[in-house]
Amino acid sequence: MLNYLERGIMIKKFFKNKDNVRTMLIIIFLPIVLELLVEIFSRSSVIDGFKYLFTRPVQFMCNALIIMCSISFVMLVKRRVFYCAVVSVVWVVLGIVNMILLYCRVTPFNASDLKLIDTGIKTAGKYFNFVTFVLAIIAILGVLAAVIAVFIKAPKIKYRIIYWRNLIIIGAIFVFTAGFINVSIDMGFLSHRFSNLTDSYLEYGFVYCFGNSLVNTGVKKPEDYSEEKIDEIIEKDNDTENKEDKKEEIIDANVIFLQLESFIDLSNVKDLELSKDPIPTFNKLKKKYTSGNLEVYNIGYGTSNTEFEIITGLNLDDFGPGEFPYRTILLEKTCESICYDLKENGYVTHAIHNNNATFYSRNTVFENLGFDTFTSLEYMNDVEYTPIGWAKDKCLVEQIMNSLDSTEEKDFVYTISVQGHGSYPSTETYENPEILVSGIEDEARKYAIEYYANEIHEMDDFIAELTKQLSNYDEKVVLVMYGDHLPGLGFSEDDLYNESLYKTEYIIWDNFGLKKADEDLQTFQLSSKVLEQLNISTGVINNFHQNNKNDIEYLARLQNLTYDILYGDLLAYEGINPYEPTEIQMGVLPINISHVEPKEEGIVSVKGENFTPYSVVYVNYERYSTEFVSKNELLIEYDTLKNLDSFVVAQVDSDDVVLSESKECLYYGNNQE
Repeated sequence: MLNYLERGIMIKKFFKNKDNVRTMLIIIFLPIVLELLVEIFSRSSVIDGFKYLFTRPVQFMCNALIIMCSISFVMLVKRRVFYCAVVSVVWVVLGIVNMILLYCRVTPFNASDLKLIDTGIKTAGKYFNFVTFVLAIIAILGVLAAVIAVFIKAPKIKYRIIYWRNLIIIGAIFVFTAGFINVSIDMGFLSHRFSNLTDSYLEYGFVYCFGNSLVNTGVKKPEDYSEEKIDEIIEKDNDTENKEDKKEEIIDANVIFLQLESFIDLSNVKDLELSKDPIPTFNKLKKKYTSGNLEVYNIGYGTSNTEFEIITGLNLDDFGPGEFPYRTILLEKTCESICYDLKENGYVTHAIHNNNATFYSRNTVFENLGFDTFTSLEYMNDVEYTPIGWAKDKCLVEQIMNSLDSTEEKDFVYTISVQGHGSYPSTETYENPEILVSGIEDEARKYAIEYYANEIHEMDDFIAELTKQLSNYDEKVVLVMYGDHLPGLGFSEDDLYNESLYKTEYIIWDNFGLKKADEDLQTFQLSSKVLEQLNISTGVINNFHQNNKNDIEYLARLQNLTYDILYGDLLAYEGINPYEPTEIQMGVLPINISHVEPKEEGIVSVKGENFTPYSVVYVNYERYSTEFVSKNELLIEYDTLKNLDSFVVAQVDSDDVVLSESKECLYYGNNQE
């Protein structure tokens, strides 16, 4: 061990070296500059960035210390200027990305977005034009060129690095940072839980929140989690002492959930003048049928998270900040859901979405949620598109009716709409729009809202047509309609009469006379309310919601159950997961080849049923460019038909993922099988 004199000499030598002094000054002051820049980007305001520094000094310091930890490793390299340049670029880029995402969807950048890169790429073309992409590429190339230039020209230190000593200094920085953050959490300056992601980023800072989203995933084990606690919750739910002696008979009704993309009532927006109500059908129905506000999780995006809470009855607040369970736990594990609950009562379960099947990995996740069939855009015909390329919702009427008609049993149909999706054009889109908007000075914003108003008006027409057909359906039907989140139109709480960016509306419509029972709900409560109206109490989570909504420990008990069934010991199920993944059938209507015949020289006609523009012909396992003629015919260029040629029609999405294949058809001249 070194004595005090030797330690003093070493410290004196360390600070005598000008490079060491410069390095320490960089480690101390560069994080402050970077944190200030990041917060300026987060708020899109220089003034608000400085205001955060002076009004939230503890939070600002916590964020700066985290950046300091990333910069402290500069003491282990000789190209110190280059290292600092690279780390600075990373933090600045993260801040800029956060600013862009806040502009597009209101919700900030978090670690879950890194798992959604493929989804982001698919939708980027609808948010940014070609010029923007070119400018972005030029900017990226410029930054790379600058970094390479720094690498080539920046000096290297010439003295020997004393690694053990520098590692001790780095370790001390990390220990101090961890201690400072823990004390800040204990004193209430920071928090592990972000009930409102956007507000939390503004309160606690981008760096801390983004870092938290990297390490804080899944559901944390509650302190009181135990077999006794789970038994207590289950026994309370099963306690019938205060219930009616005679259980009411289950109502045999088909159940349809219709999740409406970015669907809201624009009359909730202050100072907005509309030529007429964009959603008259929806507003008329909510006065007659059970309705209320729905507290959702995201703004401007996050459709799959609304789905998750609706289908499972679980609370996203118990997961990591900004987490998408569709990209984490549900990729590998089944979960109790309304599908499994209804299947126990004889239902067949269907999912419908007029977008790509692989979006948010739905084609995989839906198997772990208990769906029997999934009809995505690749299985639909006669689809019309909005000016920015989203499928219009009116095609969903046929798909819903097909699902109801496809079985003799009762059906559960979960339908996900897409027409109301952004980005909303900031220039005039329709020459003669049915809905005109005024009261907005900013012309670009006016056009964006006007475009949105006309899209949701068409969605309302779709609702009118669907309820018309269901009214005449010869079976009992319950239709649950709701908006998944607010549109990304830059609304603030001050712009809205209800002063909330997280409230949409729901309606529980039916064709047989259910009692109207209005109630404001959390998203994760909606399914259990619907099942309660049908006298269905199947399922641990469903039963829990129906019996605990007014319990003072309601949310804490729900967290215990969520941890148990997804990450714990499955105590609620006596240690064994009762839910097996389904072998999902893509599309309700089977795609079949009836026969193959020569059309003309070099052209072969493949005849069959239920083909779509996404159908691709494979001959002898080789893919051929396919022309869609109709739902009954496809054409390919093929020179000579031979006996035993093998024909298969596959449904292939825009990323060349094969979703399903028809049965093989062998060519035998006029006799085929």
